Formats: sequence, C-alpha cells, structure tokens
Amino acid sequence: MINIEEHPVDSLSIDCESLMITLNRVPFNAHIMTRLLDDLAAAGINVSVISRTAPVGDTYDVSLIVPERHMAQIRDIANALGDDFEEVGITVNKNITRLNLHGIGMRTQSGVAAKYLRVFAENDIQVLMITTSEIAMSCVVLNDDVKRAVTAIQSAFELA
Repeated sequence: MINIEEHPVDSLSIDCESLMITLNRVPFNAHIMTRLLDDLAAAGINVSVISRTAPVGDTYDVSLIVPERHMAQIRDIANALGDDFEEVGITVNKNITRLNLHGIGMRTQSGVAAKYLRVFAENDIQVLMITTSEIAMSCVVLNDDVKRAVTAIQSAFELA
C-alpha cells in the first residue's frame, strides 16, 4: 500500500497576479477591517489571504492578498478608507508574488515550515507574509526574488 503522506510536499504553485494591501496601526475599537472587507465585497473583489499581527498596544497590522486586475477599484477603496481613518497607514504593493507549497504529507510530518523558511533565509530572500493551512504554506516575496526562490524551493523539496 502506498502512503501518500510519506512525501510532505507535492507541488509549488506561483501566484503572480495578486497584490497586497497592508494596513498599519489599526485601532482595536474601530471597524476598519469590517469596512475594508465590506467595500471589497461590494466591489466584487475576492480576498484570498488575510494575515494579522498580534496586537502592539491598542493597534494591530493586517495584510490582505487580492487580485491585481482590480487595482483601480482597490486604490479607490484604500484612498477612501485612508481619508476616513487618517491614523491608519495604508499601502498597496503590486510588486509581490505568492509562492504556495502544497502537500498532504504536511499534516503528519514536522519540519516542513522550518525547511521552507530556511530556503528563503539561505538565499537572502525577504518573506513579506506567511500563511499556513494543514496542507499548504504560502510565502509572499518581492517579484525580483521569485526566480531565485522558485529554483531554491524546487531543489530543496525535490520538485520537478
């Protein structure tokens, strides 16, 4: 019988058609995230990733990944939010690529995250965002680093 979880990583997918919205110093008591997500939903813009930091004082930072094809609408939404909540820093970064490592074996094998992040560290590649699930890990990097990152990841995880 074949154990499909024997090999922790099966594939690497590359998403270079997204952008990252980052909000800094978001106050806890404001409904800023609700407003942002409502505005994006009303515009028909799908949010594929939300990553929030632990609080520092009374604020937190949060980043979202959204499709780049909606850039004009996203800028309008971000600008309107910034006008209403001047204390929040808002940036839109379209110079990013999301590298998604997939594998059913991640459920039962330890060390995949350590190995994945070591690849970036050893190749001097800054990771802007990390998200995980039971069978996937996504790291967002700058477009300039993608080719080097993909080559190193494929080698480290023996992917074709």
